[in-house]
Amino acid sequence: MSLEMHIISGYVGSDPETREVNGREEPQQVTSFSVAVNDTRRKDSPPTWYRVTAWNGLGNVVGQYVRKGDYVVVTADRQRVSTWVDRDGETRVTLDLTASAVDFSANRRGETEAGEEPQEEIPF
Repeated sequence: MSLEMHIISGYVGSDPETREVNGREEPQQVTSFSVAVNDTRRKDSPPTWYRVTAWNGLGNVVGQYVRKGDYVVVTADRQRVSTWVDRDGETRVTLDLTASAVDFSANRRGETEAGEEPQEEIPF
């Protein structure tokens, strides 16, 4: 038995884009977004960018609740590396992930209704 799993955490680079694609039996929805992952060991290094794709129900939830700048943790069951040439003739690499789960709950912590005081966290 084989297993491939990737877990990344970082900040969403742009609002997710949802579109419909033709499936084998019926149309499916796919949502794509980018995530920047910073190297915590080297503060001055540029982030590594991942292109994340979420399908159907997961994609709908991501498209509805995730926005540019949100912190997310993505679990993916597939990674693909693709190369391409930019306008300047430079070879570039894209890291594509197919998400099996996206956790964006950290963005919702500490939010309060207008005028409410934030509640203290319980220390246990």
